[in-house]
Amino acid sequence: MPPPINEGKGRLSLQAAGINQLNFYIVDAATGDEVYEDMPRVSSWSPSAYDSGAEQNRLTVDLDPGTYTVVVNTDIDDDVVIDDVVVQMGQEIYKTVRVGRFQVRFQGASSFGSQIPFLIFDWNMSTILGRGMTSSEVRRFIVPEGRYKIRIENSASGFDIIKPVEVNFGRITQVNIRTQTQEEPETEQSQQN
Repeated sequence: MPPPINEGKGRLSLQAAGINQLNFYIVDAATGDEVYEDMPRVSSWSPSAYDSGAEQNRLTVDLDPGTYTVVVNTDIDDDVVIDDVVVQMGQEIYKTVRVGRFQVRFQGASSFGSQIPFLIFDWNMSTILGRGMTSSEVRRFIVPEGRYKIRIENSASGFDIIKPVEVNFGRITQVNIRTQTQEEPETEQSQQN
C-alpha cells in the first residue's frame, strides 16, 4: 500500500505497463522550471546496463498543485512528452506513458563476444535514432511504441544484419540475431508483460 499523499500536495503516478523505472523529469507549465527529476536507468549504450527484474517502482511523485509537463527519456532520441498534467491537492492522477520494450539477443561466433554494438533506425532506415549494446545479461531497451529496424554490422567479419522490430505497449519484443553461419528461419517473438 502506498504511503499517504504529503500534506498540501497531489500525487502523479506514471503507468508504463510493467516498467518500474523510467528516466523522466517534470516541468512546471507556468514557470518552465524543472521541479522533479529521476534518472535511474543507465544508457543503453553502456556495457554495464542490464535489468535485474527487481527494480523498485519509482514512477510516483508528490507535487504542489498545478499544471505540469512530463518528459520521459527513452533509449533513443525520441522522448515521450505528456503535456497539461493537472495535479490537484489531495488527489492522485494516473498518466499512461506509451512506451514498450525490446530485447536483442545476439548469437554468433565466440570471436565476437557477447557485447556487440547496434544501431536503432526508423522504419525507413533514413534516420539513426539511437545506439545499443547487446549483453549476456538481460537488457531491455525502452522506446516509444512503433516500428523500428535494428542493424548490427561488423566490417571485419563482413556481416551486416538488419532486423525489423515492432514495439507495443505492455509487451517485450525479442529480437534474435545470428551470424550468417548460424542463420535459420526465425520469427520475431513478443510476450505479454
